[in-house]
Amino acid sequence: MKRKILWLLPILLMSLFVFAACDENGDTGSNENPLEEQTDPHDLDYDEEAVLVTVNGDEITQGHYDTYILQLKNRYEAEHGLDLDDPQHGDIASELQIRAMNDLVEQRALVQRSKELNLSVSSSFVDQQIQGIIQQQGGQSAFETFLEDRELTQEDLEILIEEDSLISKLYDKELKLDEITYEEEDLTALYDRFVKQREDMGREPEPFEEVEEDLIQSLLQRMRHEKQQNYIENLIDNSDIEYFFN
Repeated sequence: MKRKILWLLPILLMSLFVFAACDENGDTGSNENPLEEQTDPHDLDYDEEAVLVTVNGDEITQGHYDTYILQLKNRYEAEHGLDLDDPQHGDIASELQIRAMNDLVEQRALVQRSKELNLSVSSSFVDQQIQGIIQQQGGQSAFETFLEDRELTQEDLEILIEEDSLISKLYDKELKLDEITYEEEDLTALYDRFVKQREDMGREPEPFEEVEEDLIQSLLQRMRHEKQQNYIENLIDNSDIEYFFN
């Protein structure tokens, strides 16, 4: 199978269930993302088999990147009503390029770590998820159109589901996000900010009791996100990452 991008699941399924050629001499690439230095969208005009970056020796090709950035771009345009091919939105297009490349690197490192820990996903779970998507799309024919629109095969999607699930299991094992607790002073501070925002908007803030549960969930979500980001940053810092474009 010709694998395309294997980390598109957050972009492809979010709406369903609720986002350089090698040097001629073969020299080692840079360990810094070249897109971070760009002020305008970068033209990555290479062969789709060209390697853009390696993560601990595992390759991410131009084809991987093209598929991922296309999904990211289409979703952003649909949500914000913008044409990112318009030069006036070049800053946003550049930011999406950076995000796409960083996402690919992070997701590859996470999948590698999950496999180091011998985590696995059953084929029956993957089959169940596929059947759920088929049903939600309205049948087999609509499902096939869904895949064609995203230039994916069913096997590609099965791998996406498997690897997304591996990352979830990794978080469960290493981070225990469900066990995170908050301090009452943090909740009070969050409510104080909520009150100020309402007052700045000229609106009467709801009593604490009415918004307490929402504030708790917001606080926990932020804390979980911060713990995930710290984990990812540490994982990346301890990974061998090389970029092969400029």
